[in-house]
Formats: sequence, structure tokens, C-alpha cells
Amino acid sequence: MTIDYLSYSQCKSYASCPRSWYLGKLRLAEEKQTWYIPMGSAVHDMIEYHLGEPGQAMPSAESFFYHLIEKQLLIEPDTSTWLYSGPEDGPYVKERALQHVKDCFEKALSFLSELDVWEVEYELKGDLPGCEVPIKGFVDIIAEHPKKGLVIIDWKTGTTKPDNFQLETYAALLKVTGEYQDNSFQGRYAMLSPAYKSVTRYVDLSGIEPERVGKKYQEVYDQMKRKIYRADPNHFKCNYCFQQDNCLLNAGPTERSEYYDRSEQDGIPY
Repeated sequence: MTIDYLSYSQCKSYASCPRSWYLGKLRLAEEKQTWYIPMGSAVHDMIEYHLGEPGQAMPSAESFFYHLIEKQLLIEPDTSTWLYSGPEDGPYVKERALQHVKDCFEKALSFLSELDVWEVEYELKGDLPGCEVPIKGFVDIIAEHPKKGLVIIDWKTGTTKPDNFQLETYAALLKVTGEYQDNSFQGRYAMLSPAYKSVTRYVDLSGIEPERVGKKYQEVYDQMKRKIYRADPNHFKCNYCFQQDNCLLNAGPTERSEYYDRSEQDGIPY
């Protein structure tokens, strides 16, 4: 197993369920298609266009969203098999998914109105003390707030409460790479879903120690190297897992799961 770098999303995926990470990262198993991934991607793309093309006419939300949906239809034409979010009596699918994109983007525009944006989709890669592989990440926004100073911002279009570690990773990388080293950052998750009345969830980044962040990544990497690919069955997580059809524990012994899920042969048997 060769891993050139780690990222927050990899670390989170492995910590959530090592089997799911194994299927996606090492076996490159085909994921289930979703409605919520293109929703989030469309909002990110619209924000990036808005900031990168000032003065240009903004394309419609439909053009951003359906472009991504068309790609997924080529992989799985049966949208009834796609994973979705939202309440059972009003899930975010089809027109409701598109409306969610529009609502999130409008909320983002209001949020951006008070910021002086410095960087968009800013790539970070560096070595954190205590971790033997580099860490990589993309910061959605680095901006200056008139009262709060420099802020690291990550857009969230879902309703799941994020942990602090993603923004802590970005702050640690900014410290060790020497970028903006004379400035202190505040972390802000921009909660764009209409389900949240308050847009901002603050994260205190003033005391971030790159050594502590690097140690957490190394702990995950040590388990990866030991080839621990156990499944972590959880009703909620399994229902939203992209790898549910490829996992022997979840799907049972099907032709597909037996092809992809060789975790007992490839890793420590569980």
C-alpha cells in the first residue's frame, strides 16, 4: 500500500469506517450515486464562479446542477437507487434538490457580502510534525472580516454538524508552510442549509499546535499501514455509505461485493 499524502476527508472516511475507506481508496470500487454530492458541488462551483468572474453574468443554478446530474446518469440511469438526504416526506431529490442549491447559494452571497476574499479553493500541502506523510487540503475561502480579521471558511450545504478538525488541519498547514504566518486566523463553517438560522459556526484556531494535528493523522496512518479494514456497522452511517453495495457485511455475498470486498485476504481478517 502506497499513500502519497493524507487529507482530512481520507482521515474522516477511515475513522468512520475502515472498510468503506478500503473499498473506495484501495479497491477503487464504484460508488453509489447520490443527490447530495452534486448539490454541494454545484453550490461550491457557483460560489467559485461568482468570485472568479466578477462582472460576468451568472449562469443559472440549473446549468451548474444538471451538468453534474447528467454525468451521474451515465453511471447509473436509475435515480431511484441514488442516495438522498432530507426528510422522508420531502427528500432533496429532483426539483427539491435544485431548490436547495439555489437557497444555499443565496445564503452564501449574503455571507460573502461582509468579507474581503483573498483566496478561493486555496491548495495547501505540507509536512506536519509527527506525521510521516504529507497532508493536503483545499481551503474554500480565506478572507478578511472587518471585525474578526482573517478567517478560514469552509462551506457546508448539509445539516450534519461538522467537527473542528478540518479547519484545524488548514490552520496547522498554514503555520508550517509559513503562509500568513504573521496573522492569526479564526475558523468559520458557513452553514448554508436553510435548516440553520445562523450561518456561522465559529471554531477557535488561536491555540492550534501543528504537532497535535500531525499526531492525529499519524495515528490513522498507522492503522492504514497495519491494513486494518474492519467494517464499522452503524445503521445511520451504512444508509449513507457510498460503498454499501460493495461491502460483504452490508450487502451480503453478492457477485459485486465478493469481487470488491477482499478485506480478509488483503488485511487483518475480522
